[in-house]
Amino acid sequence: MAGIFNFVLMLNKPTIEELGDSSVYSKELTLRYSDIAHFVVGRLLTASLPMILLWIVLLASAVMSVVFWPGLIKKLHEPQIIKGLLTGTVLIPLLLVPLHELLHLVPFRLAGASDIRMGTDLRQGIIYITAHRFVTGKILLSIVAMTPFTVITAGLITTIALCPVWWQWVLSLSLFVHTTMCAGDAALMTYANSFRGKEVYTWDDADLMEAYFYIPCSRTDTLQQLL
Repeated sequence: MAGIFNFVLMLNKPTIEELGDSSVYSKELTLRYSDIAHFVVGRLLTASLPMILLWIVLLASAVMSVVFWPGLIKKLHEPQIIKGLLTGTVLIPLLLVPLHELLHLVPFRLAGASDIRMGTDLRQGIIYITAHRFVTGKILLSIVAMTPFTVITAGLITTIALCPVWWQWVLSLSLFVHTTMCAGDAALMTYANSFRGKEVYTWDDADLMEAYFYIPCSRTDTLQQLL
């Protein structure tokens, strides 16, 4: 299965050297890891499917956090507000971090990436997974970016529907916090999808802590360069 997955994603994928040919590919962005927070904030209000889904889940989890607040609708003998707040906003989100990053890593591994690195930037409040010098097309980029959001959101919503009301409240808080953790992934897909009708290729230099984004040049661009 991994071999088939890798083969399909490798079809017609350019090398780093080929992407450097300005007559064939246009470099659209050099994203420094130190600028990721700025990159994300600038796309939070962009109307794209990934960002719309992110905001829907954020609003839904916020509403559920209020509706399921202990004692607001159903009386509980021991609401344990402080315990619930700490569990929902700190403990469970921290436990979800390794799973979130693993769900980023697995598609990279299946696609053949070997040098996968994990890093943090506490100043920006981010944790990231990157495949060093591994070219990624839009399909794989979509899978890598959105798998944690899709899988963990589905798992939390299912659990919320099945558990007692106190845990519904706690897990609603966790869903809200985890969804904020996915803002960078949604922003990345928002940027990639902004090139409508064009393939997008990206690769990271983890040593320089930079990511590069390319699109194929149109025939007009190529002719202009030749002239």
